[in-house]
Amino acid sequence: MRVSFRAITVCVMAALGVGVALPGCHEAERAPSGAPHPISTRADLTPAQELELERIATLGYVVGVAPTPARIGVVRHIPDQAFAGFTLYTSAEDPYAVLIDMEGDVVHSWQYPDSGYWARVHLLENGDLLAITCGPPQLLRLNRDSELVWRFGQHAHHDLAVMSDGTICVLVRTAVTRPYLNDGEVVIDDNIVLLDAKGRQQSYISLLEAFERSELGETWLVDHLPSDEPDIFHTNSVEVLSRDGRLQLLLSIRSMSTVAILDVVSGRIVWALSGRWHKQHEAQLVDGNLLLFDNLGLTKEQPGLSQSRVLEIDFDSLAVVWSFTEPGFFTKGAGAQQRLPNGNTLITQSERGRIIEVSRDGTVVWEYTNPATLREQPHLLPGILRAERIPAGFSSKWFAGDRRSWSADSGGGMAAQPN
Repeated sequence: MRVSFRAITVCVMAALGVGVALPGCHEAERAPSGAPHPISTRADLTPAQELELERIATLGYVVGVAPTPARIGVVRHIPDQAFAGFTLYTSAEDPYAVLIDMEGDVVHSWQYPDSGYWARVHLLENGDLLAITCGPPQLLRLNRDSELVWRFGQHAHHDLAVMSDGTICVLVRTAVTRPYLNDGEVVIDDNIVLLDAKGRQQSYISLLEAFERSELGETWLVDHLPSDEPDIFHTNSVEVLSRDGRLQLLLSIRSMSTVAILDVVSGRIVWALSGRWHKQHEAQLVDGNLLLFDNLGLTKEQPGLSQSRVLEIDFDSLAVVWSFTEPGFFTKGAGAQQRLPNGNTLITQSERGRIIEVSRDGTVVWEYTNPATLREQPHLLPGILRAERIPAGFSSKWFAGDRRSWSADSGGGMAAQPN
C-alpha cells in the first residue's frame, strides 16, 4: 500500500481528550492517584517465560565502548553557523540529565539516585522532566529540583511523546503468544500507552494487534520478523503526527528494520516501509521527508564495514535527499538526530559519547564529547543515548542563574556542585 504523506506535518495535538477511550484502543480502568492501572493483556506465562521477559526488559542500552579522548566537553564551536541554545542529554551509566550551554557549561541538572541510568528524557516548560529509566524500566516525572512527582512503574522503554494537552504517549513492553510467531513461544509486544499529565493510564494500543488489524496483516510480520528473537519489534521511537485531522504515530521498529505509521483512532498500521536502512533509530518527519539514524544500513551493504549514517528520504519518491556520515562515524546501538530551525542537524553518536551539529553541506559547526568516565573502567567514556537542542528562549526563567560546576566523583562519574 502506498500513501503520500507530503501533507503530513508534525504538530502537538489537543484532539485527544484525556480519559477518553479511543476506538481501536483498549480502555484501562482509572487507577487511584499515584498508582496507574497495569496493562491486563499479558499472556499466561510459565516461570521461565516470566524470567525471559524480565531479562529482555532490563537489558541495558549502549553504555560506551570508546576510550576517553584527549579533548572533552565542547571541542568545536563556530558561533555564526551553529544554532544557539541549550543541549539536553543523558549519560549512559548514572541516573541524571544535564542541560548545557553552547560552551559546555552546565546550567541545570536533574538526578534521581533510586533508579538506573536514563534512556530518554523530555523537558517540560515548567522545568519538570520526564525520564525513562533502566533497571527497573519505568517512567518518572521529576520537578526542577529532582523531586519525584509521580512514577509509572511498568516496563517503559526507549521513547515518549507529549501532546499539547499534557497527554503522554510512552512505549511499554508486555508479553504475548501467537501460534505463528516464535514457534508459539512468548514474544515481546510493544504497547503504546497513553497517560494523563498525572501519570494515570488512560488507554493503550498493542502494536502486534495493530499489524494484525491492518491490510499488511500477519504476512508482513512473518516476512520481516527476525528469526528466533522474542523481542520482535524493539520499537525505539514514537512521534506524533496529524494528517487530515487524524491522530497518528510514526514508529521506528528496529527488529524489523521498519518505519511504520499507526492510526490511533482505528488502531491499525496504515503504512510501513523497510529496505533503505537497517536497525535504524529515531524516525522523524521533517518538512514532509523522513529523517532517521541508519545504524547498520551501510554495514549490511558492505559486510565488515562499521559505518553509520543519517538519512533524509523523500516520502513520495523514496529518494535520498540528504545524508551525513564521515570516517569513523559508527554506533551499533542507539543514535539520534534532530533537525534544527536553521537547517542544521544535531546528531548523537551514542557509543562514542559524542554530539555534533552539522550544516547541510556536512560541516561540523559544534562538537561535544562526554566529559564523564565509566566508574568501573575510567579509561572509557559513557555513551550518550540522545541529545536535544533546546532553543535559548525556552522557559528560561526557571533555570536563570542556576549554573553548576561538574567534577569527577570518586567512582569516575560526574557529580554536580552547585555554585
